[in-house]
Amino acid sequence: MRIPALIAQTVRGLLTRSGFGFVLAFVASSVLVVARSPATLAQEMASSRAAEEAAARLVQAFPIVQGSVVGIDGDRILIDLGSRQKVYQGMELQVYREGEDVKHPVSGQILGKRDRRLGLLRVVEVKEGFSEATAISRQEGSTITAGDLVRVSHDRLVVALPTIDAGEVKGANVSSLTKDVAIALAKTGRFIVIEEHLIRATLMGEKPSRSESFTDPSTLKVLSERARAQLLALGKLSATDQGLFLDLQVVSVSSGAPLIVASVEVAGSQPGRIAAPSATPAPVPSQKSAPPFVRVQPQPGETAKAAEQAKSPLPERAPARKPAPAGVAADVQRTPGTPSFLVKGQDASGQSGDQGSKDHVTFDLTDVLLAVAAGDLDGDRRPEVVGITDSEVIVYRWRDRQLTPIVRIGGQSFVRNLHLDVGDVNGGGRAQIFVTALSSVPEGLKLRNTLRSFVLELRGDKLVRIADGLDYFLRLLAGPGIDAPILIAQRMGHPAPFEGPIVRLSWSGERYVEERPLSLPAQVKGLYDFAPLEMVGDQVLEVAAIAEQRIRTYGRGGGSLWEGKDDLGEVDHLAFFHIPDIQNIRPKHGIRSGIPANPEEYADRLVLPRRILVEASPLFGDAKAQLLTLANSTKYGVQVSLGGGGPPPSGRVIAYDRRDGTITRGWETVPVEGQVRDVTVLDLNGAGRRDLVLLSAVKEKGFAASLKDKSRGIINVFSFTR
Repeated sequence: MRIPALIAQTVRGLLTRSGFGFVLAFVASSVLVVARSPATLAQEMASSRAAEEAAARLVQAFPIVQGSVVGIDGDRILIDLGSRQKVYQGMELQVYREGEDVKHPVSGQILGKRDRRLGLLRVVEVKEGFSEATAISRQEGSTITAGDLVRVSHDRLVVALPTIDAGEVKGANVSSLTKDVAIALAKTGRFIVIEEHLIRATLMGEKPSRSESFTDPSTLKVLSERARAQLLALGKLSATDQGLFLDLQVVSVSSGAPLIVASVEVAGSQPGRIAAPSATPAPVPSQKSAPPFVRVQPQPGETAKAAEQAKSPLPERAPARKPAPAGVAADVQRTPGTPSFLVKGQDASGQSGDQGSKDHVTFDLTDVLLAVAAGDLDGDRRPEVVGITDSEVIVYRWRDRQLTPIVRIGGQSFVRNLHLDVGDVNGGGRAQIFVTALSSVPEGLKLRNTLRSFVLELRGDKLVRIADGLDYFLRLLAGPGIDAPILIAQRMGHPAPFEGPIVRLSWSGERYVEERPLSLPAQVKGLYDFAPLEMVGDQVLEVAAIAEQRIRTYGRGGGSLWEGKDDLGEVDHLAFFHIPDIQNIRPKHGIRSGIPANPEEYADRLVLPRRILVEASPLFGDAKAQLLTLANSTKYGVQVSLGGGGPPPSGRVIAYDRRDGTITRGWETVPVEGQVRDVTVLDLNGAGRRDLVLLSAVKEKGFAASLKDKSRGIINVFSFTR
């Protein structure tokens, strides 16, 4: 029966039994109920759907897995679970050992085995078939050995769910939404939910004044010991022009580490009006044990802007704005939740963010570096930063918020450093330093270029050459689908310097040996020309490259798939003059044999392309991968070196988000002083938060920058709280 017919029938019945006034009151109230019911019902359905979607994503993030410890390497525990089993970096696993049989006292039937818990592991590195983990807690008196078992138990997980934070959304019924989430989590059969009134009862009436108090170590300890909670789910609402979104962050109660962030749209609802910033900051995970979040990917059909709103849903509130540097605008508008050093927008060059934040440190270098890279050189699980000048390799450690040089090594005469990479290719648990170097040896009045690349290892307090005089351009490949860095090489060609196959190099135990060549898109000629976006075996199926100062992507056939809109400016400090072999240039230029020719007359100045980093796990946001590259506001040249006109040079890092084959403009850092030269990503403190190290240089005034690189080097460190 339709509702209007039902109302009419009910009214007729009341007319026969009641007074006229009562009927009028009933009809008025009924009309009011019917008039608002559709909107109310739609909102309730939207809330329920969002809660169920968030619950489903959390189920995916905690799959039931079981495996074994297969080896111990120092503090690293090797387990036979990898990406194929849906293991991810940051996942926490119980480690246990099967004990004695449990028998029925009457029948004597063996009912099972009693498990002996040994501790809790956190996955720190994931391969396809195995993973490496570290113990974050151990039972007293227990040791972990090969053959012990690991698992994410099939038992239901106990989740503490405080009331969802309304954030800046006015009028939100967070109590109802929290109840929907609690019901949805319980319905999955995977979780037992403790709601806020029980949480506060567990805390013995102690009422946290702020939501981040729930992540306080003492609070987490109480939740673990008294409520046996394993997870803490912190929810927050955010509103955009595209709609209303629920962000749900799950934190490990045992370790305080963030494990998963799910963001879902409250579909069918209108975005709430954005109020003034709340006086209550959002929850902040512990900085000491915060590995990068493992994010649940947005579902198909989510708009790019909706996905952007899922980024860092529980951020640290930015500090008060400080004056911007001279020549840089100070009126930046930033999306709430964005780190203080990030700027959103299609063209934000010339904008500035919050300078002097604890998450953005700037200091001058005593050495003017050409390039930077990072890796764990000494096996202590904390990376070192490596830099090169024309003639030196310098290793830095992060101490007291400074990069302190600890060791350096000089080069040989007439040898210039051109390119730098750092990574563990040899498989010994310590990274190597790979330097491409060019020797320009005078032969009478002529010069002859020869590659003299080398590889270093840090042994104690010394850098040791484990390979020298390599006749290759060297480079490490990293990115999605690449479990460990791949060392690739290319010999110098003539007349073009980059020609011929790009091959793998592997370490034989004594030297580097050539393996099979890579299969690359036709667009790629040199090994520095690209960053891999998709790679299967030795086939690179899709790459990112810089062409005409814009970032582009290319497929197997060499055709352009996507082009960015940003003019990235110039980066030309890594350049050399390629002097071709005279025997190779004779045919090209029609020089007959016997006619004197000077190869230097045919030398070309060649610039190495800027670095493109492809982060499989984005530094900020929820993309499947993130492309990072450099952008400069001005060009190098005489005008800059002479200090002539225009704003002072500045540069920045721009990130592009990759989702399901599509690429969109993501974020960028605030501009930094000088021309940017290089960028690397690492965890400086070994605390689970990734840092972006940006190298720049300011040209000092002189006759011409190209004659002498008199510069002042600068390092900017941007720390992403995850």
